[in-house]
Amino acid sequence: MRINEKIKIRNVAGEQIAMLHENNLMTRIVAFNETALYLWNSLSDKDFTVDDATGLLLERYDVDEATARNDAAKWVKNLEDNGLLI
Repeated sequence: MRINEKIKIRNVAGEQIAMLHENNLMTRIVAFNETALYLWNSLSDKDFTVDDATGLLLERYDVDEATARNDAAKWVKNLEDNGLLI
């Protein structure tokens, strides 16, 4: 899978968000916390798997593998559900 390179993260009032548009109308806003933004920035412009995201979480945070894998899978599902992946 790959992050849609047309989607850009913007800082709006201190929040990191992606604004999605359809037919020139904003259809949804997706907010990113620090961890979600870290994964986004680390995995943009490349093909990746849940395992790749899990590895990044294990490298950066003091969590066990099951927690990292669960969080990575939720992050990917959120991206999929919001149309941020191609």
